[in-house]
Amino acid sequence: MGTFMQTPDLTVTGVEFRCVIVRTRSHRVLAIREANENRLPIVMIPSKTRPALALQHAMREKFGLDILVLDAWIGFPKSLAAVELLTQKPHSSFTEIALHELSDSELSHEERRYVQLLCEGATKSPFARLGWIEEAVDWFEFSTRSKVSSQSSIEQWNAGGGFALLRMRSSNGRCYWLKATGEPNTHEFRVTHTLCEAHPEFFPKLVAVKSEWNAWLVEDAGDPLSDPPSFVELLSAAIRLANLQVLTVNETGNLLAAGAWDQRLPVLKSHIGKILTYLIEAMARQTSTRAVPMSQHRLHELGEILFQACDRLEAVSVPDTLIHNDLNPGNILSDGENLVFTDWSEAGVGNPFLSCERLCQLNRVHAEGVRSVYREYWSRQLSPRSMEEVLVLTPLIAIYAYLYGRGDWLGMTERVQPEIEGYRRTLARQMDQAARNPSLLEVLCH
Repeated sequence: MGTFMQTPDLTVTGVEFRCVIVRTRSHRVLAIREANENRLPIVMIPSKTRPALALQHAMREKFGLDILVLDAWIGFPKSLAAVELLTQKPHSSFTEIALHELSDSELSHEERRYVQLLCEGATKSPFARLGWIEEAVDWFEFSTRSKVSSQSSIEQWNAGGGFALLRMRSSNGRCYWLKATGEPNTHEFRVTHTLCEAHPEFFPKLVAVKSEWNAWLVEDAGDPLSDPPSFVELLSAAIRLANLQVLTVNETGNLLAAGAWDQRLPVLKSHIGKILTYLIEAMARQTSTRAVPMSQHRLHELGEILFQACDRLEAVSVPDTLIHNDLNPGNILSDGENLVFTDWSEAGVGNPFLSCERLCQLNRVHAEGVRSVYREYWSRQLSPRSMEEVLVLTPLIAIYAYLYGRGDWLGMTERVQPEIEGYRRTLARQMDQAARNPSLLEVLCH
């Protein structure tokens, strides 16, 4: 059984969930009696939303229940969510039964067995068990020296697979976030802890860590930037990130040891051949007619341009720094006075101008303002001519670095996922477009 790791997008209107609602101590299940059978309640959540948060809202709106999602699975004909009941007195339309009183038409053998393990506390994830939220509240109250306003006020933004993301409000009105990560993002705990200890002013305030959960607690740091960011917002983000990157020039070893992705130029360059081989095979598997597959000849040309661009950028000798590979308005927070960065599961070490290019992509109208910030911050390291070369080279390499990611997917042999492969073909076409930029070709010819 697989937990949801991504927002489901299975239908046009939404996703239907059967809900196994379990009482914490008795382990009895809430069911609806229909035609002399016990039925699981069903809710519909919108597609392209956070499933845990949407399930909380749907259960409260439809049944008046406060719940916590313990785990969930996407499937047909209906998806399944195992949830813990936080409301003491459910609506009278429910009857309470033992798990075995549900028929096989309501729960498969595999689903029933997993829910039983969940009730017994025998699952691998610390969050896929009844009663963990009480431990979380105790930890929260001890760490913040304040009371949770109420369990029903806890917003659950992510669940399943060893992941957790909760927004908790204290009785004094302050908000906090509890976050935990499972595979393949367990390193985010170490990276976040390392960064917050070294440069706390650039991140939400770290309140406490719980290593056995791979979890940490931070103060709420404000709202995400506008989408797209305004000129003032984008320049503020560029100034803050460039400043942070300059400070991490001598800390890359610690960041790599904590689990940051290695996206230094020699590493990127050494994998060009493997990525080309993959793209050639991916183009051959294309079935869509919306775009013409790139030819092997053009892909080999693209590979040569990438080699040259990496060589040229290496020759400029820009120091490697911290980079954020998931820069989007939601990961840049502002309280009106201070601006901080969050969500470091895709933290890396590499050329700082890769982040410059990603900031530019957030609002192309203000891209030149972002570049001006980076010119100022790196003017002591680079001559004006070298600076302009770097700014010309990085759009292509930034797309390639994004495609490479952490690089682990290159060795995977499982069945190819069509939607992921289609996205990688799209990135290849974007690289092709960037590689045709006359300014880039001019730099490579000199």
